[in-house]
Amino acid sequence: MRISDKNFKSALNSIVPENKKLLIAISGGIDSMVLMDLCSKNIPLNQLHCIHINHNLTDQANEYEDLVVHRCMEKKISLIVKSEKRSDTKGESMEMWGRRIRYRNYFKTLNRVNFDYILTAHHADDNIETILMNIDRGCSPRGLRGIIPKNGKIIRPMLIYKKSDVIKYAKNNNIDYVYDLSNNDTAIKRNYIRKFLVPKLIKKDNLIVKRFSELSRTAQNVIFKEKVIMQHLASKIKIDLDSSYHLNDSDLLNFSTYFKIRLIKEILGESELPWRRHKYDLLRNFLVKSKTGSKLEINNKWMFLRDRNKWILYKNRSKKIKINIDEFGSYNFNDITISLKKTEKRNFDNNINSELIDFDIIKKKHIQIRSWANGDKFQPLGMKGSKKVSDYFTDKKIDNFNKESQLVLTAGDDIIWICGQRLSDKVKITNSTTNIMELSLFK
Repeated sequence: MRISDKNFKSALNSIVPENKKLLIAISGGIDSMVLMDLCSKNIPLNQLHCIHINHNLTDQANEYEDLVVHRCMEKKISLIVKSEKRSDTKGESMEMWGRRIRYRNYFKTLNRVNFDYILTAHHADDNIETILMNIDRGCSPRGLRGIIPKNGKIIRPMLIYKKSDVIKYAKNNNIDYVYDLSNNDTAIKRNYIRKFLVPKLIKKDNLIVKRFSELSRTAQNVIFKEKVIMQHLASKIKIDLDSSYHLNDSDLLNFSTYFKIRLIKEILGESELPWRRHKYDLLRNFLVKSKTGSKLEINNKWMFLRDRNKWILYKNRSKKIKINIDEFGSYNFNDITISLKKTEKRNFDNNINSELIDFDIIKKKHIQIRSWANGDKFQPLGMKGSKKVSDYFTDKKIDNFNKESQLVLTAGDDIIWICGQRLSDKVKITNSTTNIMELSLFK
C-alpha cells in the first residue's frame, strides 16, 4: 500500500480517537523517522511529543541522537532524550536489555507528560519476522497474532505498510535517517530472518506480506473470542471463603491442556502477561502427570494443588508472621485473620475458631503464625504424649486442600494451636491460671 496522509490518518483513527495525545518513540532509523514525518503532517503539534533513547551501545549512538534532536527542532515537536548505560546483566541479551529499558522509559515519560498513547513504527515486514520467530520458538496460537495494532497504551499505526512502502516514502519525501549497522549481524536470529528469510519469501510470492497480515488478524480475532469465553468460564468457577478456586475434573473434561492453562491464566488475572517457556512447561507437565496431593507454586502469590477429582488454586501461604506478644491485636495471613487478646472469661464454648490459653506460659516466648510443615508435632489437648500434625489430619479426614492451607500458632519450638482445629495441652488453662489470652480465627 502506497503511504499517504489519508490512509495513515485513517489507520490511526481506527485505533485511537483524533483528540488523543501521542508520544512517538523515535530511534533515528528509517521507520521511526517516517512515522514522525507522517505524524507532523496529520496531527496537531500540541498533541505530539517525541522520545529518544540513547542506548550508548555503538559508535552510532550520538549520530542517532543528533539527527533526532535536529529534526524535532525543525518540525517544532517537543522531545525528551534519555541516556542509558548497560551494566553487566546476567541472563539478559543486549537486545532484551535494550527493549526492556526502552519500554520502561516510554511508560515513565507517558505518565510524566500526561499523554495518552505511545506510537511505535512497526510495519508489516516486522510482523512477518515476529510470527516466524514465534513459530521457531514453538508458539501457541497466540504467537500467530504477531504484532497487534493496539496493545494497551502502545499503538502501531504503520502495520498496514510493507518495508518497501516505507523506503519509497522516505525517498520521495527526502527523509534523513541513520542506518543501523548492527542489523548486519546475522548471528542475531531476527537479523537473519530479516536479511535472508523474509526477502526470499517476498521474492517467491509478492503476496506473502498480505497473507501474513491476514493470518495475524485471524489469530487476533480467535484469541479475542477465546478470551471472552475464558472470562465467562472463570466467572463461573466456584470461589471458596478463603478465595480458593476449585476446578472440577468433570467441568474440564473436554479441555485440552492448552485451554486449561489459558483458563488458569484468566483466573489469576494474567491472561495478557507473557510467561516464560519454562513456566508453561512446568504447568503443562503438572496438569498431565501430577498425582493426588501434588502441588505447584505458580508464582509467589498462588499455589496449584491436585486433589482427588479436582484442581485447586489457592493463595500461597508459605510465609511466617512474627507476633510481638506485648502488642495484642489482629494479624492478617492472606484471607485469614488471627486475633490475640487478653480476656477475663474462663468459660469455653463450642466454637473451634476460638480458644482460651494460659498467657503466662507463652509470654516470654517468640510467637509466630506459619503454615504447618511435614514433621511438625504437637500435644493435643487432653493427651499426654505428642502426635504428628499429619497423623492428626489423617485421623480427622481433612482433605488435601485444607491440609495445604492449614496454619499453626507457635510459641518457641512448640505448636500451641492448630488454628481452627485443636489446642495444645501445654497451654490449657487450669484452676491456677491468672492471666488468660483468647485466640480467635476469622475468614
